[in-house]
Amino acid sequence: MNSCSSILSKLLSSNLPPEPLERGPLQAEVDRLKSKALSLRAQLQECEELLQKHQTVLSIVRKISLDVWGIVFSFVLPDCSTREDWQELLNLSLVCKDWHQAVQFAHRFSTHLKIEDCELDYGKAMSRLRRATEGRTLEIVVTWPCKFHHDPKEGGSIISRPDGRGGECVFSTPALLRLMTEGPVLDSLSFHGVSPPCYQDLLNHIATSDLASSPWGSLTKFAVYFGSVWNQSPVFGPESIAVPPRITSLRFKLPNPKSFRIEAHSLPLLIQPSILERLTTFSLEWRWSEFDATMLLNALPHCANLDTLVLNFGDCSWSCKDGPKAVLLPKLRELQLTECEDSLKFLNFIDAPRLVCLNLHIGTATRPDDLSSFITKQFARSQGALYVTLRVFRSFFSNWDIPDFLQHVPHIARLILDGCVSMPEDEEDPDFFQDLNSYCKHSLSDLKVLEIFGLPREFPIGWVEDYIFSRRKERADDGLKTVVVKYDPDGMSDSESGSVKSLKPVKRIVKRMRNTGVSFSVEYS
Repeated sequence: MNSCSSILSKLLSSNLPPEPLERGPLQAEVDRLKSKALSLRAQLQECEELLQKHQTVLSIVRKISLDVWGIVFSFVLPDCSTREDWQELLNLSLVCKDWHQAVQFAHRFSTHLKIEDCELDYGKAMSRLRRATEGRTLEIVVTWPCKFHHDPKEGGSIISRPDGRGGECVFSTPALLRLMTEGPVLDSLSFHGVSPPCYQDLLNHIATSDLASSPWGSLTKFAVYFGSVWNQSPVFGPESIAVPPRITSLRFKLPNPKSFRIEAHSLPLLIQPSILERLTTFSLEWRWSEFDATMLLNALPHCANLDTLVLNFGDCSWSCKDGPKAVLLPKLRELQLTECEDSLKFLNFIDAPRLVCLNLHIGTATRPDDLSSFITKQFARSQGALYVTLRVFRSFFSNWDIPDFLQHVPHIARLILDGCVSMPEDEEDPDFFQDLNSYCKHSLSDLKVLEIFGLPREFPIGWVEDYIFSRRKERADDGLKTVVVKYDPDGMSDSESGSVKSLKPVKRIVKRMRNTGVSFSVEYS
């Protein structure tokens, strides 16, 4: 044992201070140990940095092949329909050589070409569409009514513009006609805002080509949303509207009755029965005036292979004069009704023994009787497999009205409250979720997902937490596992709307919820 060690041992065994002659060796030993520790820390840091570099080059990310990265990029930017989307994809390609090659793979999986109120360049469109081997989508959008007259007596050809100016209708341009007859095979085609005369004129040109080998003839997904025309005359009234002959998915917005007369002898919804029989997905939209649902009910019996049906009557009322009592849809698995006044009554006309997904968007006060009886019947038919999604969006509901409505709607699996929750008018009044718990203890017993959008900034998030815990007290096996809360950002500064995740009360609540098995997220949207 050296002198320093003996001095250290003696002093540690007593409370005596070191002698003046003992301080020198002790201080020297302290300096030596500090120097040695500093050297070892430097070696440790160097070793950790080298370890991290080795682990980085062996990471699982580097084992991902370029074609898989291409699929990832196609999910990051699934549409690439705008100039901004393509700029984002270009930015990804500039990161490194491998990512550049991955972007090329992404082009193979999906290409969405959107033309909006501008001249279509055939060469550029062909270049974009040919990059993809699947997922080719072409979307033509017109936001302004067509200013050309189309004469039906002349086969729909363009006659003139009312203002005397030259040009041509966007749906009659040679570039679009070539794409429809000579372009690559498309997976999906959609026309937005096309007027009936423009559409008919396009069909007249397509009819002169070989449909069997054309993109039009091979389409399986088609959408046509009819808009208005600049001049309401002449009025078209054909027996049917032609659509691609091989489609299995059709999204259809009926034309304005002022510009498109539906004759008594016209086909149901102006669509050939042979087309309806082949459809597996059908979406119908009507936004002009009162809708005669007889047309729809006369068309649905032909849809024997329908898997998904989406009906959107907008803010318009509907009536049924001479339709059948109920329409059997033997293969229907998903039904969605959106924004329809008294839409729930339409459920009385649907007989779907295989329905497993019911999606409802309700924005006006309505009686729940029809919905309750329909869900109860379908839930029993599906042996408990029916998944009901109910979205109640911004409306004239009061805090009391929504819970009162919901207590009569059974088996809701996913509930979306969009702009419906507000602060109590009086401090002594119960908040929205207290009412929800009081009225809906039994009707919301099957709830799995709760989404709350547009929550007022002053609404305490703790009230939502109290509702969840109250459910847990009532049912130990409560199935509510996902809660999404999005506050209304109106009136907030950027710093307020971006700092919600850093608020300690919110973070504590999120942690408590996750500890109980609930995925809980809070954000400003």
